[in-house]
Amino acid sequence: MRIDRSREHLADEALVAYLDGEVSRAQTRAIRAHLSLCWKCRAALAELETAAEAASRLLAERSRDEVDRSFRAREKFLRWRTAFEAQHRFFLKCQPAEWLVAGCVLA
Repeated sequence: MRIDRSREHLADEALVAYLDGEVSRAQTRAIRAHLSLCWKCRAALAELETAAEAASRLLAERSRDEVDRSFRAREKFLRWRTAFEAQHRFFLKCQPAEWLVAGCVLA
């Protein structure tokens, strides 16, 4: 934990580490003690919490959109494959000699 001694306020890095639970118990006690006395650091902590929540919501929305897009692409592919197989079922079932006849008929 780094405290800016010139202003006696917690650095943003220390507040973010506190939010993420990346500080020791001793550092947590020190930060909480400071926050109980310093309204500026409490306000800075609140802003960082708000920013972290907004980022989390954006990532969750993006993830949901990617899943939806993937599902739609899979559905589109399956429809295309079904249509393709239906159109080409004759050729898929034919023996090689029948392909020759079918080719002659088409020509």
